[in-house]
Amino acid sequence: MISRNTQAGIDAEGTDYKPVLPPGRRKNRPPTPLILRMLRLVFQTGGYIAPGLTGQLACKLWYKTTRFPMPAGEKKASEEAEVEFRQLNDSRIATYAWGSAGAWVLLIHGWNGRATQLAPFVKPLLRAGFRVLAFDAPAHGKSTGRQTTIYEIAEVIGELNKHYGPFHAVITHSFGGPSLALAMKHGFTAERVVCLCPPASAAGLVDKFAHTLHISDKTIRVMKRLIEKRFGKNIWSEVAMVNNVAEQTVPAMIIHDEKDTDVPWQEGYAVSQAWPGSRFVKTRQLGHHRILRDKTTIQTVADFID
Repeated sequence: MISRNTQAGIDAEGTDYKPVLPPGRRKNRPPTPLILRMLRLVFQTGGYIAPGLTGQLACKLWYKTTRFPMPAGEKKASEEAEVEFRQLNDSRIATYAWGSAGAWVLLIHGWNGRATQLAPFVKPLLRAGFRVLAFDAPAHGKSTGRQTTIYEIAEVIGELNKHYGPFHAVITHSFGGPSLALAMKHGFTAERVVCLCPPASAAGLVDKFAHTLHISDKTIRVMKRLIEKRFGKNIWSEVAMVNNVAEQTVPAMIIHDEKDTDVPWQEGYAVSQAWPGSRFVKTRQLGHHRILRDKTTIQTVADFID
């Protein structure tokens, strides 16, 4: 089912999904960071001279995460949470809990994100009578590690379910969506799911990765072969969110902004089309990150969960 919610700049227009690469640099955009310009030069030169070695470098960067400073608003949310560390396999995972009674709602951040990015959802959920749990994925936030994979993140979700579950609901952002979908494929359940700005497939993420760093086709082919050597040739279908939600019966809401340049809204629409009975909502002028702080979006999510 596609929603018809048109309040506060939310609508539900949709078309058939086609992979969309992020737009090139536009006028008034900030200058390209020096490190990105250097990486592009390395990949452009290396892809011509030594695509094999450059493919290995691309593969290492694919697994590597980047931690960004936590803004003041998130620091306050972190201070208000009960923070614990749990040893899960080779990672020391930071968890954040708010509230003392009620059913649990799990928050899952995206790649290069952190638990507290979804903190704006906490108070509305507490007011609705829920407890809230979030975590820093491996190699993110306060959790240990420098590299991770979707399989490791999905495994953490499954382990948290053993300790805190069953969860009443889950809210994901970006890469948290396919991570949850993979965990659900392996038995994770919830009564409600909300996915904000989810990517439809890992193959699409690789294409955007190559587009951003100006990586040649030869180099990307080497990188893909290395990933397939580690996880098997079926990895692309195994981790694609559109595949892993196709048989789910959990009520779901997919929300995506039309101005999202990190993950185009057509990908979220594709996920909603693949997820039986899900509801698709398209927002306006919120992009990939501001959507997490938008009051109308937050209330829409809280109402759906409650």
